[in-house]
Amino acid sequence: MRKNCAFALIGALAGFASLEAQEDAFELNPLLASAERIQLNQSYSQAAVSKLGIREFELGQFRDIADSLATYPGIASFRRTNSLAAHPTTQGVRLRNFGANASSRALVLFDGVPQNDPFGAWVYWHQYDLTQLDALHIYPSGIAETWGNMASGGLVSMVAKEAAAGARLFQASIGSAESYDLKAYAAYAAGDEAVFDIGIRRFDSDGFHTLAESQRGTVDEAAYSSAAILNTRVSWKPNEAWKSQLSLRLFDEERGNGTPLGRNDTEGLDLSWVAEREIPDQDATLNLSLYLQDRTFRNVFTSVEDDRNSERPALDQYDVPAEALGGALVYRSELDLGLRYAAGVDFRMLEGAVNERYRNLGSGFTRERYAGGEQDFIGLFTQIETELSDRDTLTGTIRLEDLKREEGRRTETDTENGNLLLEEAYADSTRTVLSGNLNWTHKLTENSNTQFALFSGYRSPTLNELYRPFRVRNDITEANPELANERHQGLEISYHHHSADGLSGLRLSGFFYEASEMVANALLTTESGFDPRFGFIPPGGSGSARVNLDRSHVSGIELQAKRQLSQSLRATLTAVYAETEIRNDELEELQGNAFPQSAPWKAVAGLEWKAKDSLTLWTNYRWYDRSWEDLGNTRRLGATADLSLGAHFEIDAQRSLSLHLSNAFDERNVSGIASNGLVTIDEPREFQVTFTWKK
Repeated sequence: MRKNCAFALIGALAGFASLEAQEDAFELNPLLASAERIQLNQSYSQAAVSKLGIREFELGQFRDIADSLATYPGIASFRRTNSLAAHPTTQGVRLRNFGANASSRALVLFDGVPQNDPFGAWVYWHQYDLTQLDALHIYPSGIAETWGNMASGGLVSMVAKEAAAGARLFQASIGSAESYDLKAYAAYAAGDEAVFDIGIRRFDSDGFHTLAESQRGTVDEAAYSSAAILNTRVSWKPNEAWKSQLSLRLFDEERGNGTPLGRNDTEGLDLSWVAEREIPDQDATLNLSLYLQDRTFRNVFTSVEDDRNSERPALDQYDVPAEALGGALVYRSELDLGLRYAAGVDFRMLEGAVNERYRNLGSGFTRERYAGGEQDFIGLFTQIETELSDRDTLTGTIRLEDLKREEGRRTETDTENGNLLLEEAYADSTRTVLSGNLNWTHKLTENSNTQFALFSGYRSPTLNELYRPFRVRNDITEANPELANERHQGLEISYHHHSADGLSGLRLSGFFYEASEMVANALLTTESGFDPRFGFIPPGGSGSARVNLDRSHVSGIELQAKRQLSQSLRATLTAVYAETEIRNDELEELQGNAFPQSAPWKAVAGLEWKAKDSLTLWTNYRWYDRSWEDLGNTRRLGATADLSLGAHFEIDAQRSLSLHLSNAFDERNVSGIASNGLVTIDEPREFQVTFTWKK
């Protein structure tokens, strides 16, 4: 029903925006310039901790979006396994270690439309094409509270290139692990007022073994992945007042979990409409957006025998459907005396469920489970920015959000006799949350300033955390429909300096974040056999449950530096220290522990040398400190390091060739240790060669 309403509403509004209107001619800003809901003045542009653009994307330094994000060490998914082989449910996004499990604590946008999965908030990075991106920005906590749920943990914003009639692109990449990546793009004029563009991508890789070599048996294989993506847009400007864009993305992704029976796949559809209306007599703009996300996820977890020579399905999540319907209306204006303000309303409605078979003792599944529900978010927000003096700018944001949980239920059935074993309906709940931020920027000189930010926000547990159990090797984690909302608050102070030519710069920040009711996965038992909470736990396995931690914090510093060493040589360094600690919890054994998978120190250093006009060489070195695998801090993960090298050669104005070598020294980087001692490792040495033609 929601999907049908979305198609009808998006179509009607897109048609309305195309109607002719009599307006005076004037110059329009780019349609998506304010899609982030972050004012694009100097102080806020400097608030981004990472900014990448067309220049970086075209140099061939990144194989995909995940590679480009890794240039900022403060961003990470829960496990340090490359997205080529990682399970999609571990691809949540967090900044500066702010998060105690795999769920996202940061909001991801594409052209101003939320991208986090409606069921689990993870992100399918394969669906994005670097060749079609104009910009990629990462903002820390305390900047994006206008977005509400999840945004207090930070914001990742991708903005697509503006469609230009006549543009063409073909790109082909081949590499190790029998991998290939094919991309094609074309844009066509559709009359005088519109442009239609289409992009396709086909990706496939045999992947790599994620289990340590000494522990593999005959059942172990490489964790592969493949994806097919179609992107289409219609961009039109019916008159001098309106700009609109209607976008459709379809993707199909398949992955192997490292054994023959362990598989997962996802089908996705994203439909969105965004528009901008200029109001010149008020020096204002009106932004409108509507979007629909539709996902179908399937996944099989297996139980592998101790000798790793045989396996059997242990949990078959054969249908995990999820949908999101959302939209926003935002008004922005600039008044006299240096006062700017924005006000708006938005909504996001989510629904999802897991249908799964479980309890396989060797002769097939004997139980079936359904668990799911709905979440609705409706928010009102305003942002005011004023210039207190020639040197001081103050910005404040306040947001009031109403959130509901509805239709939550869980049923379990004995498939051998049809008996209903469990039927639970969870009470609907409604909460109202107030959040906001306050940012002060003081200009020290023409090339330097200081910034101070205070913020308060929240995150609602995902449908995945509330209703879906999961399994990693022999470790089982149960869902919890009674989870409370996380509350976040914090502060940050930073100093920023850049040279007059913008080629060199320094940013130094200190931050402190505190969370109450942080969701984490707490170990409850390591006893094998049947357990009514978890079903059958294999020998060496464990049972955990999602719980709320009373209080926890993250504190640290961040250094970013870039310097033009010579006319042709450029150096960059980003280092993040983010210490995590559980401060107070009913589970006394967790007091003082660090968050799992949260290395305190992380750093990325890079060199770029333009050897001649047509040839650029580059290298990046990434290092992560030691961390803990588990919330109990019993399994220690060692430090990891990898060196990437590459070259970009411009054959002529239209053709180029790139070489990318990752983990050049073939380091063995451990990304996980299961309770039975099985070791998960990250990608080995990999290479990729890319040919690009464009016009």
